[in-house]
Amino acid sequence: MAKKKEGLSLVDLFTLGFGAIIGVGWSVTLNNVMITGGGPVPAALGFALATVAFIPVALCYAELTPAMPVAGGIIVYAYRAFNTGTSFMAGWFLVMSYISILPWEAIAINDVISYIVPQLRSGTVLYTIAGTDIYLRTVIVGLALSMMVVALNWRGVQSAAAFQTVLTLFLIVSSIACAVFALIRADASHVLPIYAPMEGKTHTSFLTGVLSMFAMAPFYFSGFDTIPQGAEEAGGVKPSSLGRVIMGALVSAGLFYILIVTSAGLAYPWESFVGFDRPALPNLFRFAYPSTFGLFLFWLCLAATLAGLFTTWNGFYIAGARLLLGMGRARLLPRFFARIHPKYKTPYGGNLFCAMAMFTGPFLGIGIIDPLTVFASAGFVIGWGLCCLSAFRLRATCPDMPRPYRIPCGVPVALTGVAFCVFLFLDCALPGMPGYMGKGGLLIFLAWSLLGLIFYFGTRKYRLGISEEDRMAYLFESMKKPEISR
Repeated sequence: MAKKKEGLSLVDLFTLGFGAIIGVGWSVTLNNVMITGGGPVPAALGFALATVAFIPVALCYAELTPAMPVAGGIIVYAYRAFNTGTSFMAGWFLVMSYISILPWEAIAINDVISYIVPQLRSGTVLYTIAGTDIYLRTVIVGLALSMMVVALNWRGVQSAAAFQTVLTLFLIVSSIACAVFALIRADASHVLPIYAPMEGKTHTSFLTGVLSMFAMAPFYFSGFDTIPQGAEEAGGVKPSSLGRVIMGALVSAGLFYILIVTSAGLAYPWESFVGFDRPALPNLFRFAYPSTFGLFLFWLCLAATLAGLFTTWNGFYIAGARLLLGMGRARLLPRFFARIHPKYKTPYGGNLFCAMAMFTGPFLGIGIIDPLTVFASAGFVIGWGLCCLSAFRLRATCPDMPRPYRIPCGVPVALTGVAFCVFLFLDCALPGMPGYMGKGGLLIFLAWSLLGLIFYFGTRKYRLGISEEDRMAYLFESMKKPEISR
């Protein structure tokens, strides 16, 4: 009898990261992507620039993850490199991003399913939020789908990972097939004009169009950092491969975005395409192939879109629960978050918290999607920047630390990653910048920051109830070498 596979395989880890990155924007709102850039060419170049920009960040994760393959990821790296305060800040803002993504996906999946079954948006209107009517039927469907993801993760990472792997592979195969059939209809004249100013957007030139798309990068590329959260449960994976799979997920996602934007831009005149109703890319095939085959491609693309929704939803659930587990172990959060389910060995407190975040989504509307997007982006770049800063500092303070995956030119690469993250954060936070989160988003961000300060100093007595040696031991309790010291 074959031995049951334990832990996450290399394929599982890749599909965790890649599946978490690729959501629905590539399909449902692809026309908005072109509007953001001022055309398919500047949009594709924006994705290419973002891919290159995030390589230093991914490399820092690639070095630190196999060196410290434990739940919590960035909080462990920041703690070893700096102190408890820096570790808390990194974890607090990534938690902010993760719990923003979970209801975001619940909202988005309701929106997509409502295209398939329009009857869901009929009947009893419970209330209106941000200009969107909330229907009883959509709430019920959203809660049922949320419960499915919760149940998968509750029973163990293996079932959640298998679900992630199957859907991600389907997403890859189906979307590539759609891109190929889009390219069959390719005509270079469809991407003309190369750039055009768009109503409601601040860009005024080809270059600013590229930069506007680049400003959205943190949201579109968030997800490769989920792999470190699952590293503790990797079974039989070589430590050096952990670094390579992080890089592979990021670069593959960048190529995916470039392929989709380019193929859609070539398949149909883009200035007409930007006026399409959602879901934009599936609807494109109805026009590019006005036949039964076009209808088949419509449903294939829509099925791939739903797969992307679930992989992002599931991926961030897996990562979020394990980030909370790491913070609980370090006493950066209450002891409740350090609990492990006695039967399924999954993060007990983390799963419950993520479940509650997911269950809020169906009660919200598509009108709050944009604030959640920018809000989450700001938190991601803070966490990523602190990862790069930790990699830089550990090169100096722990030069002999075992690094199964060692990036070349480590210090310059880490500092480059820090610089990109600082720029992207300022892009979100400063008025007049292309990615500015707006007054509402900024107020929410500041409120979350203030809440973090209150929480951090208010729980000081509990946090200092253990020695730093014990805290380190708890953080690294799953590693085979507990003698690792700071």
